Amino acid sequence: MVGTGGTGGTQEGDGRGTLRAPTVHRAVASLACPVLGYFVARLLVRFLPALPAAVPYAVCLAAALLLGWRAWSARVVLGEADLRVHNTLATTTIERPAVRRVSSTGRVEWLRGDRRPVRVPSEALSAPWWTFGAAGSAYAHNRERVESWTRRSTPRRSPEPG
Repeated sequence: MVGTGGTGGTQEGDGRGTLRAPTVHRAVASLACPVLGYFVARLLVRFLPALPAAVPYAVCLAAALLLGWRAWSARVVLGEADLRVHNTLATTTIERPAVRRVSSTGRVEWLRGDRRPVRVPSEALSAPWWTFGAAGSAYAHNRERVESWTRRSTPRRSPEPG
């Protein structure tokens, strides 16, 4: 396995691997979650004075830590038969034949069962607004890896003699 340093994820020769945003971007996103959780708790305490102060702080801290962990571990996993997009709020699994393309904005376009196109954003494929375009080459590299993975044909079994 070959690493891409501190700017991106890992890659393997067979097309499978894990793609991540640059470490600094993931760290800032994950550290921002508890800060935002604190401010949400303060708003709750201020606008709902009937609540004991410890309850909103505890609930918001727990939710913020969970979201912070998810932001830190946001990634795209290229599997043999499917693609898993792990974002801060949700994880989506997409089968390889359903993936249509990856847009320049980092959205994976795929066809749902009813053949309706769906777009799933990925934190590992597009730089957040607050980076002001820094490390754009790492995100472009990740998008190229996903596009390459989608172009690669799905391995098929050879026909059995009958």
